[in-house]
Amino acid sequence: MGQLTLLLAIHNHQPDGNFGHVFQQAYDDCYRPLIDTLLDFPTIKMALHHTGPLLEWIERERPDYFDKIRTLVGRDQVELLGGGFYEPMLAVLPERDARGQIAMMSDYLETHFEVRPTGMWLAERVWEPALAKLIADAGMKFTLVDDGHFRAAGLEGTLRGHYVTEKAGTPLALFPIDKKLREAIPFLKAWESIEVLEQLRRETPGDAAITYGDDGEKFGVWPHTKEWVWEKGWLKEFLGMLVERQREGSFKTAHFGEYLASHRPTGRVYLPTASYEEMGEWSLPADAQQHYNEVRQSLKDRGELDRARAFFRGGIWQNFLAKYPEANYLHKKMVWVSDKLARAEEKLGHPSNLLAGHALDHARRELYRAQCNCGYWHGLFGGLYLNYLRDSIYRHLIECEIHAERVLGIGDKPLVIEADIDADLQQEVILQNVDAAVYIKPDLGGGVFELDYRPKRFNLLNVLGRRAEGYHARLLEAARKHGKAGDGGPVSIHDLNAVKSAGLEELLRYDRHPRLAFVDHFYPAGTTLQAVTGCSYEELGDFTGTLYDVVDHSASSAGAKVVLRRKGRVGTRAVTVDKTLTLEGARLTATYRITAEGAPVPLTFASESSLTLLAGDAPDRYYRVAGRELSKDERKLASTGELPAGTVLEMVNEWDKFFVRISATPNAILWRHPLETASQSEGGFERTYQGSALLPVWRDVVVGDGQPFECKVTIEMVSL
Repeated sequence: MGQLTLLLAIHNHQPDGNFGHVFQQAYDDCYRPLIDTLLDFPTIKMALHHTGPLLEWIERERPDYFDKIRTLVGRDQVELLGGGFYEPMLAVLPERDARGQIAMMSDYLETHFEVRPTGMWLAERVWEPALAKLIADAGMKFTLVDDGHFRAAGLEGTLRGHYVTEKAGTPLALFPIDKKLREAIPFLKAWESIEVLEQLRRETPGDAAITYGDDGEKFGVWPHTKEWVWEKGWLKEFLGMLVERQREGSFKTAHFGEYLASHRPTGRVYLPTASYEEMGEWSLPADAQQHYNEVRQSLKDRGELDRARAFFRGGIWQNFLAKYPEANYLHKKMVWVSDKLARAEEKLGHPSNLLAGHALDHARRELYRAQCNCGYWHGLFGGLYLNYLRDSIYRHLIECEIHAERVLGIGDKPLVIEADIDADLQQEVILQNVDAAVYIKPDLGGGVFELDYRPKRFNLLNVLGRRAEGYHARLLEAARKHGKAGDGGPVSIHDLNAVKSAGLEELLRYDRHPRLAFVDHFYPAGTTLQAVTGCSYEELGDFTGTLYDVVDHSASSAGAKVVLRRKGRVGTRAVTVDKTLTLEGARLTATYRITAEGAPVPLTFASESSLTLLAGDAPDRYYRVAGRELSKDERKLASTGELPAGTVLEMVNEWDKFFVRISATPNAILWRHPLETASQSEGGFERTYQGSALLPVWRDVVVGDGQPFECKVTIEMVSL
């Protein structure tokens, strides 16, 4: 047995848009004690990666941390890894933005720590073959990916050292992260983790290197790890044992860059599109995810899982854009704004990177912040389900867009745009002015999927739908058993099934249509609010989520509008709905004209809009009705109820200093109910308020024999 070189990498990340107290808690429980401990073990070499949102918070709130990193770098103990500054998913960015994000991180590290990185951390280890050239062209010589990527390419046995790949003749080194180590540290006892290293040394002939790379949050942020790692002294014990092995000559620690410079590649490899194993499971649709787990369990029961693992794979990251239309809207809005900014920069003769003092530097930074990957997908962590992460993305994008439009000379007058915004081969329509932007999908019932109140950089339609998830069966089981972590070492977050609030199983009702504004329903007479909230209502019409034709659109100094029409059916009766959406200032109006063939017939019609102010039970966000005192419970945005015909309802947002006024004429009763989801997170299963459904309902309206029914719904945004 030779000496084993251990290549250690710690990745520290907090997403853009996360709460300040979360940054603070993570710093106190994890990042600061980790750095302080490294200072006490000067012979342990390690690579560190901090993402841009975390670096910016530390620089602003805890600058002495930077002094400690400078000390560690200065004594050649720590190697700093680069990457996309705001931790974007490089594989789905416009290439100009991917290169710019990597350059921004390299520039930042050079400015603050006087070193320029030669290697980088790859967000979520999401690899695509084309990334080899992009990463290398950005000045990086290596990155780290899971050994599972290599298994999928057919490599077997213990993977050591580094491998070379290339794209179109541009090479890049890849270090395989060892799964055994990733699962052992810090969840096994310190001596057991050292034994895993010893076993790897026995399996590896001669002098070789093994890579460990994983989230720093495992050392104090993940549930129960603070007590395990710090209070019970796991890390100090582990590093102490590692130092002893270094003295004996069985192990040594090194930097990736120095190992790369002094060792030939172990071999050549071409990796398929991949991420870590759990990501492949999470990206699958719910039914496929359950099937995937059933097959995996069957293989495990037969003792065949390890042999089949290399060929047993789930989906790829881009599946999230198909699984969650809301993630696709976010992503395509980001690309839309990126293209708009690129045109503005081209007009000013400015390349797509940050140059101090340029008029669009702020806009580009806002775009980069909006590319932080966490709000675009959902697996173990809340991610897409966390409304404040999605809100942060939208705010940055709207801010960037406004600055780009000023340079392009658009946006100050009403306009109508037809374009395939969400890349589905269907044309969308945008109504826009200086106060608001309205994104309409004619092919989804003529509904609105984004409504931006531009002065406040706020998307009122940032609502995630309620849908089945592959883990909901585990939620039901956990709700029955009240699952808790076991004794001994901490339980990996992949194995937690704790229920964080009561009654979550009651939320497992799934939407029958996308959560848009102006979704058109025809209900049977006698349909109740309870049936609607329970998703047990009957839909008599074929207007919800189906194709409306664009009849006309226009823009003038007064406003912008689009006329939509669908000739459909309500029961057996041919019915036509003409829907005109008009944007005037910050007021959006849907005007309906409903006609039917044949003798007059009574219909019940509702126009449903799902709006959000992000908090369902916060004292600074609430319902208000002029001339009527609402009870404490009625004021909550998470409340359910019916308001009488003629009521003008307001949703007040004191936090952002604006309110939304919803009115419907003539004589519509107004139903409201909350939209809440049950999702998994690193701490277990939790409830999240996504928005509120508001439904003006017209009962027993009579149409037929040339007698139309006309009504309108208005959503108006007003600054406080």
